[in-house]
Amino acid sequence: MRGLFTIVVLALLPCLASAQQAPPARQITGQIKLAGQPAPAGVPVALQIVLTGDPKTSGTVVARTTTNAEGRFTFDHLENVGDNHGQNFFEVSSIQPGFEGGIQVVDLTQATQGEAALDLRPDLDAPAAHRAVPAAPEPSRSSSNNAQAREAMDQGQEILFRRHDAAKSVDYFKKAVKLDPWYGPGYMLLGLANMQLRRWSDAQYAFEEAAKVEPGNAQAFLGVGSALNEQRKYAEAQKALQHSLDLKPDSAEAHYELARTLASSNQWQAAAPHAQRALDLNPDYSGPHALMGNIYLRQGDAVSALAQYKEYLKLDPDGSLAPQVKEAVTQLEQTLGPPKK
Repeated sequence: MRGLFTIVVLALLPCLASAQQAPPARQITGQIKLAGQPAPAGVPVALQIVLTGDPKTSGTVVARTTTNAEGRFTFDHLENVGDNHGQNFFEVSSIQPGFEGGIQVVDLTQATQGEAALDLRPDLDAPAAHRAVPAAPEPSRSSSNNAQAREAMDQGQEILFRRHDAAKSVDYFKKAVKLDPWYGPGYMLLGLANMQLRRWSDAQYAFEEAAKVEPGNAQAFLGVGSALNEQRKYAEAQKALQHSLDLKPDSAEAHYELARTLASSNQWQAAAPHAQRALDLNPDYSGPHALMGNIYLRQGDAVSALAQYKEYLKLDPDGSLAPQVKEAVTQLEQTLGPPKK
């Protein structure tokens, strides 16, 4: 993954942004019912911004979640959602096979919290067997019960890891999860292959599916956050990565990705402890060294920045950030002069 941040040259002086009061936390909670009964865990729920209060003007989906065992769901931190924060109208929608879709607009103009209740009615045009309220989803498995899915998975791994052909491996991982929709590792490797191909939205979708079938999988939420980072959807990435850390607090990768999210959002002070924590957990992790170099430079500590950049080059001399880091090292050495004896 190529860097989301630009190396800051020494001539750039840190700007002191005027302090702004944090907006109040905004949240929408609700419940999905199927034919009057609480939905089982795993029913998808989508959130869209409504531009004028009219559902016909809804934009793209800005958040997704699934119901819990009581059919309830939560969308939080809505104060950070949208290109212009402080959106007021949101559309909550849900689709379940065998049922008509449900939509409700929630108005947060006068309140910071809203409630949505959707009762999906059976689709009378669907086959009778499809109109039954589904059972809770089967948990994700490390190995599929479907022999064809396992074979497709094995072929995909062979192609991805030994032949290094991510594009061709995608077809096999897609086949595996089509044959076994609750095969969590299949979605994870589909996401990984798409990340290698720089197909960020496809990777995001695959990791989101992995998170749905295995809600306790910290790596799935890390994948979602990483894919969102590459799409510069930082508010959504921050939420996914924080959830990953809630599940696995000692993940160096998740701390680093969250640090990248915050730095890319110009939240350098908030990024620093996560970048440092990533290094505490794994001192040989090259990426956080480059990011800490940027952070030190923003703080006016050129000596520490130079040390971090040099450490990055020592660990990963041919890494994706190496050209920018080498240029920064040259500029800093010219500015600082020879080291004092």
